[in-house]
Amino acid sequence: MDAVQSYLAYAAPRGALDRLLEHERILFCCQSRLLAAVWVRSERARSKLGDDEMPERLVGACTTLGEALHLIAQRSPTLLVTTQLLESGSGLDLIVEAKRLVPELRSLLFLQFDHPTLLEEAVRTHSDGILLESEMGSGHLMAAIRIISQGGMYLEPRIARVLHGSRRLNDPGLTRRELEVMQQVVMGLNDREIGAVLHLATDTIKHHLKQVYHKLNAHNRTRAAIALVLMGLIEPPHPLLPDPS
Repeated sequence: MDAVQSYLAYAAPRGALDRLLEHERILFCCQSRLLAAVWVRSERARSKLGDDEMPERLVGACTTLGEALHLIAQRSPTLLVTTQLLESGSGLDLIVEAKRLVPELRSLLFLQFDHPTLLEEAVRTHSDGILLESEMGSGHLMAAIRIISQGGMYLEPRIARVLHGSRRLNDPGLTRRELEVMQQVVMGLNDREIGAVLHLATDTIKHHLKQVYHKLNAHNRTRAAIALVLMGLIEPPHPLLPDPS
């Protein structure tokens, strides 16, 4: 199943996906120019705009790494959605280069294959969300965007299960409480929600996270959470699917 076609199928007018994305500035990069054009037309139709107008939340749709980097530099998107395969370049390389340009840019990567070597390479991009195209329609897209929009990370559970414990490194020396906090991070909770679950103040959660980052030499919660999943020190995320209603 093509990731772009699946995205369009879930982006119905006034749908839940639209509500999640209403405050984003999105750049979509895929392999097919036809599907990129269809995506733009779909966005225009939902916004009731003419052929020469661009929806406010749409930075652009393109098919090559070079085009995407140009749009990122010129138009400052907040969310990059890309597929593994592009017309020129790869989605994995695009995310790495995009985050060098705009470190705070959030990204969602669709993978066509689930080979362990590819999954490990995808994780090294530090994408905020990684999904398999084959899992489209199961609800993971909605869950991923919801969590990413809140500043969390989303590693599709099938990917996480393959990679869990695959990287054997020295024990970083995290405390039991720090591991408890990171287990909630990998489930997609923000600081306030983690505090509610663990009955701790938000400032205490922030302190534990800083300690984790220091011990792992990680720059943010996404990198720290993925590192701990790969090391097998915390459990991979369970399916975080939206309410079917």
